[in-house]
Amino acid sequence: MDVDTWEIGALRSIGAIMTQAATAADDRMLYERIVESAAEVALFRVAALSLVRVDGDLEAVAVGGDAGAREAVLGRVTPRHVVDAEFAVAEEWGALRFVPHDRLPGSSPAGWVDSTWDGGSDDDAWHPNDTLFAPFFTAAGDLAGVLNVDLPVTGRRPGPLQRVVLEVFAGQAGVVLAAAQERARLAERVRLAQAVQAVARVSNAVLEPGEVVGAVAEAVGTGLGCTQLWVRTFGDNPGEGRTATWPGRFPPTPASLVDIVGRVAQDAWALGRTVTVAASEADADDLVSPEEQAQVIDFISRIGSHSLLLAPIGAASQCLGYLVCTRAGSYPTWSDAETAAALEIGRDLGRSVLNSRLFALERQLVQNLRATERARATLFSTVSHELKNPLASVVGHVEMLRDDPSADAGWSLGVIERNVRRLQGLVDDLLVLGRFSDPDRPLVRAPVAVRQLVDDALEMFTPAAARGGVGLVHEQDVDLTVLGSADELSRVLDNLVGNAVKFSQEGGRVTVRAHERDGHAVLEVVDQGMGISEEDQARLFTEFFRSTNPDALSVPGTGLGLSIVKRIVSRHGGSIDVRSTPGRGTTFTVSLPVA
Repeated sequence: MDVDTWEIGALRSIGAIMTQAATAADDRMLYERIVESAAEVALFRVAALSLVRVDGDLEAVAVGGDAGAREAVLGRVTPRHVVDAEFAVAEEWGALRFVPHDRLPGSSPAGWVDSTWDGGSDDDAWHPNDTLFAPFFTAAGDLAGVLNVDLPVTGRRPGPLQRVVLEVFAGQAGVVLAAAQERARLAERVRLAQAVQAVARVSNAVLEPGEVVGAVAEAVGTGLGCTQLWVRTFGDNPGEGRTATWPGRFPPTPASLVDIVGRVAQDAWALGRTVTVAASEADADDLVSPEEQAQVIDFISRIGSHSLLLAPIGAASQCLGYLVCTRAGSYPTWSDAETAAALEIGRDLGRSVLNSRLFALERQLVQNLRATERARATLFSTVSHELKNPLASVVGHVEMLRDDPSADAGWSLGVIERNVRRLQGLVDDLLVLGRFSDPDRPLVRAPVAVRQLVDDALEMFTPAAARGGVGLVHEQDVDLTVLGSADELSRVLDNLVGNAVKFSQEGGRVTVRAHERDGHAVLEVVDQGMGISEEDQARLFTEFFRSTNPDALSVPGTGLGLSIVKRIVSRHGGSIDVRSTPGRGTTFTVSLPVA
C-alpha cells in the first residue's frame, strides 16, 4: 500500500473508530479503544494514554499494542514536573510534541524502553528514547492528559503525512475524551446531588437523636463513594454522642487519633471547609500538623486505604461532630465536587442532629411539665388528706365538748393537742420541703466536721434510745470534713438516726459509721429493726410515703422526712441509698464529697 492510499484510508477510519470509542460502555473500555486504535491507525507498536490526577501527576490508564509495554506502564504515575520538563524542550509538530532522545530531560511519560529495538543509525531512524505525544487540554486551558506513541512500524520518525494522521486522530480522541469526562462530571454531580438529597431525606425523617447517625451512614458512604466511613456526633449530655460506621464495624480507632480528628473538625467547621489527607501528598493540610498527618496516614494505611476526607457536622456556629471517609485500591483521591458535597452533607446532618435534639428536649420538657402537674395534683390531694384527718378529729372533740359540757374534757383536750402537734409538724415539714425543693435557693458552703454532726445527732437521741432500750454506737477512725450547710446536714443525720431509733426494738443497736472512699465521706446509719420490704424501698424517698408494714405505720410520722433528706443530699452533690432485709434491719448510706 502506498503512502497516499494509507493516509486516505487512515483518515476515513478515524471517524468510525472515534464513534465506536464514544459509545464504549465505560471509561476503561473507551481508553483501551483509543490506544489500540492509535497504535493501529498511526502505525505505532505502542500507544499509551495518561490522564491528570487530582494531585496534578499523570497516571497511565490504558496501554495498547505491545504486551510488555502494557505490563510495564499501565498504572504508572509520572510526576507533573517530569511532564513539564518535556514540554519545555519538545519540538512542536502542530498539536504534537516531539522530544528527541538527546534532549530528553528524563524518562518519558510512558516510562518504558524496548531494549531489543533497532531502528537503524541514520538521522530519521527512531531511537528507543525518542518521545512523541499529543497533549489534551480542558476548556480552561489546563492539561488533561497525553497520548504517547512509541516504536513506529516503519522504524523511522514519522513524516509529515503520518504526523497529520496522528494529529487528526489525537484531535478526535481529545474531543471524545472531553465528552467522556464531561459526562463523568455530570454523572458525578448527579450522584452527589442524589446523595445530599438522600441524606437530607433520611435524617429529616428521624427524630431520635441517638438514631440519626446510624440512619444516614449507608446513604453517606455510598453517595460519597467511600471505602470506609465513620460518622460521629459530639454530646455534652448522656446519650447525645453517637458513632456509626459503614460498612460494618472496624478496628478501634486510637484515642489520640480521635482527639486529633475532633479538634480538626472544630477548626474546619469554623472555617467552613473540609480536610483531606492522602499518602501521596507530602505537604500536610494547614489544619493538620506534619506529626498528626503521619499518624493519620499510618492509621489509614493499616486499614488498607490511601486517602481520607473529613467533613465537619454542624449548625450555626456549633460543630456537632464529623464524618470521615477513606478510599482504597484504585479509587481516586477526592474531587472538588465530592468535598463540596461532603461539606453540604455535614451541614444538612448538623441541622438534623440539632433538630432531633431540640425535639427530644421539647418532648422531655412536656414530660416534665406533665410529671410536675401530676405531682402538684398528688401533693394537693395528699396534703388535703393529711390535714383532713387531724382536723376532723379536732373538730369532732370540740363539738363533743360543746354539746356535752360534762364529758371528759381532759381526754378530749389530749386528743386535740396530739392532732394539733401533728398538724404543726406537717406544716413545718412542708415548709422545709418547699425550701429545699427551690432550685434558686442558694447553698452557703462552709467546712463541716462529720464527727461533730454524728456526735450531735447521737446526743439528741440518747434519751429516746435509753427509754426504748436501744444502744447507740459511733464508729469513725479518721476525721472527715465536707463543704456545705451545717444546719441542713444536721437535719440529714437527725432524721436518719431518729428513724433508726424509732423503728428499733428493745435490745437493738443503732450504729453510725463514717469513713472515706474515693474522695467521698461515707456515712452509714445501721439499725437492727423491723426492716423495709423491696416494694417499699422503691418508693421510700417519695413525699408522704408511709410503709405498708402495719407495725411501721403505728409509729407517728408525716412521710416527708426521707424526701427532705434526699433533697438536702442532692443539693450537696451527694447520694443516698438504702439496703434492708425485713426482720433484720436497715442500712442508709450517705456519700458526700470531702472538702
